[in-house]
Amino acid sequence: MKLLTIFFLLHLHIFFQTSSPQTLPRNTTGYACNLNQSAPSCQTYAFFQAMGPNQLDLASISDLFSVSRPMIAKPSNLTSLTSTLVPNQALFIPLTCTCNSVDPTRNLSYAKLNYTIKKDDTFYLVSTNLFHNLTTYQSVETVNPTVVPVNLTIGQDVIFPIFCKCPTKTELQNQVNYLISYVFQPSDTIDSIASRFGSTTTSIVEVNGVDIRPWDTVFRACFAAS
Repeated sequence: MKLLTIFFLLHLHIFFQTSSPQTLPRNTTGYACNLNQSAPSCQTYAFFQAMGPNQLDLASISDLFSVSRPMIAKPSNLTSLTSTLVPNQALFIPLTCTCNSVDPTRNLSYAKLNYTIKKDDTFYLVSTNLFHNLTTYQSVETVNPTVVPVNLTIGQDVIFPIFCKCPTKTELQNQVNYLISYVFQPSDTIDSIASRFGSTTTSIVEVNGVDIRPWDTVFRACFAAS
């Protein structure tokens, strides 16, 4: 009976983790560290939009990303730390991006965020509903090899890897201060992202290539003058 229960839970896990109507991103387990990056870690930002009733204040978002409210407010040009955010409020979340060895053949680039499991949480729901696809459940499983996804317990601490990248030495020489993480939306095009962030199509393609799918993380170069 115990073996049958485990078998059922595993198949239920696979079903719920793969039955989303979303198009799967091109990269689900994480992004390799940049070759020739100048240091094993760097400070950068993720573009994040406040959604849902539980994310319309800086306090909840700062708790989620383990940073202070001023650290979000300053790069996001917010003048108040306590005012209610508008739905889809654009925010820039500071990240400490590091290059991490996940197995003998792979080094992945991400910001380690500690998250405490709550009632009804799954890796998939937290990745999509809370972090808005800045990570994936497959990547969470990769960096937490000893955690059983179908047997999470309330209060359990799990690392959620927020996708990020550090500039290479060449990019730094070309005045690229950061590579900002942005989740490619179904309505996006490379041209629309370039226009939205005051960048160029060429610079986005140079960093990310042209094969960009919905829910992929796109790394947008932020120059010293931007």
